[in-house]
Amino acid sequence: MRPSLLPPRCFCNFRRLTVYCLATFLTLSAVSCKGAAQPEGQKRFGDDADYFIGLRLLGEGNENAAREKFKRCIKKGSPCCAQKSAEALCTFGNIQEKNAAAENLLKQFPGDEAILIASRQFSAAGEINKLIDCTAGLDFSKAKNEIIRLRLEAMGRRGDSAYETEVYRWFTQCPVSTEHYQFYRDTYAHPDFERAYENPDSELATTLTYTPQQFAIHYRIESYKRNYSYTAQNSWILEEFFSKGELDPEPQLISDLGKNYLYGTMDFVKNAGHFTKLAQNYTGTPAEYYFWFYAGRYYEKAGIYYRQTRKCFEAAMSSANSPEQKDNALWYLLNTSLNFSMDSIIDSIGEYSREWTDCEYFEDFFEQLVTALLAAGRWNEFGKIYKAIDGYASDLTTAQFAYLYGRLIQEGLADGTEDDATIAFKRATQGGSSVYYKALAAYRLGISKDPIELKKVMCAPTPAKAKSSGADTATSATHVNSTANSKDLPPIDPSLENLLCGYAYFGFPELIYPEWQKTQGQKISTEINFYLADFLSKCADPQNPEKSDYYTQSLRIAARAQRIADRQLTREELSLVYPTYYSEYVSKYCQEYKLSQPVMYALIRSESFFDADVMSSAGAVGLTQLMEFTASDIARRFKISDYSLTDPETNIRFGTYYLSNLISRCDDSALMGFFSYNAGITRVRRWLQSSLIEFGKKSNMPPDLFLETVPFAETREYGRKLISATLAYDWLENPKNFHLSAENLIE
Repeated sequence: MRPSLLPPRCFCNFRRLTVYCLATFLTLSAVSCKGAAQPEGQKRFGDDADYFIGLRLLGEGNENAAREKFKRCIKKGSPCCAQKSAEALCTFGNIQEKNAAAENLLKQFPGDEAILIASRQFSAAGEINKLIDCTAGLDFSKAKNEIIRLRLEAMGRRGDSAYETEVYRWFTQCPVSTEHYQFYRDTYAHPDFERAYENPDSELATTLTYTPQQFAIHYRIESYKRNYSYTAQNSWILEEFFSKGELDPEPQLISDLGKNYLYGTMDFVKNAGHFTKLAQNYTGTPAEYYFWFYAGRYYEKAGIYYRQTRKCFEAAMSSANSPEQKDNALWYLLNTSLNFSMDSIIDSIGEYSREWTDCEYFEDFFEQLVTALLAAGRWNEFGKIYKAIDGYASDLTTAQFAYLYGRLIQEGLADGTEDDATIAFKRATQGGSSVYYKALAAYRLGISKDPIELKKVMCAPTPAKAKSSGADTATSATHVNSTANSKDLPPIDPSLENLLCGYAYFGFPELIYPEWQKTQGQKISTEINFYLADFLSKCADPQNPEKSDYYTQSLRIAARAQRIADRQLTREELSLVYPTYYSEYVSKYCQEYKLSQPVMYALIRSESFFDADVMSSAGAVGLTQLMEFTASDIARRFKISDYSLTDPETNIRFGTYYLSNLISRCDDSALMGFFSYNAGITRVRRWLQSSLIEFGKKSNMPPDLFLETVPFAETREYGRKLISATLAYDWLENPKNFHLSAENLIE
C-alpha cells in the first residue's frame, strides 16, 4: 500500500501519509541529480511515476509515448501530478491538440493556474472566443493580472461591447501593476492624452474631450508614473466626477487622489481641511476611511497639528473597512505620537497595543522607539514597556525590550536588581524571538555553557521580521508581514510533497524551486522542506553557473522552513540554514588573512545568500557584494589587472581581505567591521562617538548597545543578521566554544 498515492478521498489521513513520506523520501538523498532508474521509480511513486517518466520521454523527443504517460497519470495519479500531466499536454503537439488539452485542463482542474495556461494557449492560437469564455466571471480584485490582460486584449480585438466597462473595472479595483501599464501603453493609451500631457498649454489640452472612465484610467497611470505635479493639478477633475455622480469614489482612486495631493503640493493644512470635509460628506461609505487617513497624513506633514493629526487617524481607525486598514491608521497614529511627544506615546502604548490585529505589523515602530528612548536617556522605560506589551506585541519586539532592559540594568543605567535583569533575559529567550536576542540573552544567563539548553536556543524556529515595502498608500500595508505562524499555515498536502520529491527522485532539480515558490514551503512538512533543500545543495556545481543557483535555492528553502517549522530543528537541518558553500576558498583565504571562518560565512550568507552572480541596485557584485571601486583598489594591492567579481574565488579572496582589514582597523571588533563593510568606517566612527555621548561614556561602548543606537534601521538589522549568523556558524563548528565566541563578538 502506498498512502501518498491514494485517491483524493483518502488524503485526510495525514499522519499515516506523513509517516510514509518520511520513511520513503528521506532515503532519496543518494539519488543522482540525473534521476533514478525507471523501474525503481515506478515502485516508489506508483501511478504518479507516469508524470515524471512522461517528462523524460518528452525531453527525449518521444511525444507520443509521453502523451500516453501523461494521460494515464491524469486518470490514476494523485491530484498534483495529475494536474501537472494535464498542463504538460498543453505544451506540445499541433495547435488543435494543444487547444484540446487546454480545454481538458479547464474541465478537470478548474482554478487560476488552469485558466492562466489555457488563456495563454488560446491567445497564442488566436482563439479569441475561447479565451473570453474561459475567463468569464473573473473577480478582478483577486484574479491574476496576466489573465485579465489577456482577456481584455481579446475583448478589444473582438470589439466586445463590455470592453470599456471591464477595462475600467480592472484599473479601479486593483493596484496598478506592470501588467496594467503594459496594457495601457500598448493597447489602450489615448494619444490625445499623451500629447495634452506633454503640452499642457496647447489648444488640444484645453479642448480635449474624454469620458469620466477614460480620465480616471489615465489619472491612475500618471499616478503610477509618479507625475505628481500633473495629477495634483488635475485632481479637481476627478473630484468633480465624484460630486456629480459620474464616477463612484472607488478606494483605489481615492488612494491615488490622497497620494497625489501629498506629494504634488505643499499646502498641507488646506488639503487636510479639504479631505476632512470630504470624509464628512462620505460618512458611512468605504471612501470615508481614505479621506480621514489622508487628512491625518496632511496634518502630520504640516508638522505642528498633533491634536488634529491624532483625531484624523482615530477617525480613520473607527471607519476602517478591514483589520489591515485599522492597523495602518494606528501605525501612523503611533509614529505621529512618537514624533510629537515621547511621554504621550509611552503612556498610550499599553492602550494601543490592545487595538491592533497584526502585532508583527508594528515591529518597525518599536524599532524606532528603541532608538528614540536611548537617545533621550529614558532607560527605565524599557522595563515598563516590555511588561506592558508582553502578550500583545510580537515575541521579537518583547524580547528586544526585555534584553535591552536587562543590559541597561547591568550597565547601571536603569533601575533594577540583578534578579530583574535575569527575569528580563529569560523572557528574551522565550517564544518566537530572533536568534540574535535569544543567543545574546543565553550568553548573559550563562546558558551558552549548557549544551542542551543552548541547542534549544540555536535550533528553535525563527520567525521572519516584518519589513517595510515602501508602499505609501492607504490601500496597501506600509509594511509587509513576512512572519508565518505554524498554527495559521494550511494543512500538509501529501500530493504536493509527492510531486516535489518526484522531481528530485527522477532528476528534475530545475523544476523544484519554481514549484516550491508557489506555496513558499506551506502545505509541505518541515522534513520534506529540508529534504528538498539538502537535495538541491547536492545538485549544485560551483564551477557551473547554471547549477550554482541551486545553492541559493537550497538556502531559501531551508531559511523559510526554519521560519515556519512547528518544532525544534536538528543540527543537520540548521546546517542547511547556515551552509558552508565554497568552503575551499573560504578556508584558504581566511587562513591567509587571519579571519574567522564563521565571520566570513556570515558575511557571504547575509550579503548574497551564496549567489555568485548577484548584483545589487547600488552596483555591488558577487558573493561578498563588493563595489567595483573597492575591488579595483584591492586588485592594485594584489597587482592583478584582469579579474571578475562574479568568479567565486576572486570575490571571496577580495572580500576576505577587505573585511579582515576593516576589523583590524576597528580594534578587532567584528561588529564594527561589519558596519564599516556596510556603511564605511568613517561613518561608523561618527556613530560610535554619538553613541558614547548618549550613554555618557568616554570609551568602552558595549557593541550590543551601540548597535541599537545606529541611526539607520536597515544597518541595525544588518548588524543583527551578521552577529546571529556568526554565532550560528560558531555553534555548528564547535558548540563548546560558543560562550567564548559570543564574548568576543559583544563584549
